[in-house]
Amino acid sequence: MSSKFNDIKCRDINFIRESVVEETFKKSIGKKVLILTQEFPFLVIGKIKNVEGDYVFVDVETTHIDPLENRVFRIHLDRVEVFYIEKPGKLIPKISHRDYCTSKGCDE
Repeated sequence: MSSKFNDIKCRDINFIRESVVEETFKKSIGKKVLILTQEFPFLVIGKIKNVEGDYVFVDVETTHIDPLENRVFRIHLDRVEVFYIEKPGKLIPKISHRDYCTSKGCDE
């Protein structure tokens, strides 16, 4: 009986978590976001364009794979491990491999 109660409680907690994350992204359309995922491409920075169901659409400004930049990614919210949405005064810094190499003189 205790096991059945715990299963119901876990589903409720997961539903609440998913709902809160989805609502947070919906309220943040147009803002810059940093997303870390467990799977490829691992790091995405860009503007939130839209949220449809449990997918967020991000206009990617930066990722660690240059050819994937300047595209719109559709990311399932269950795949998001960590995210940060910019707030006034708490901005996501511009991160670019090209900028780093220009200042450090990396060989391309």
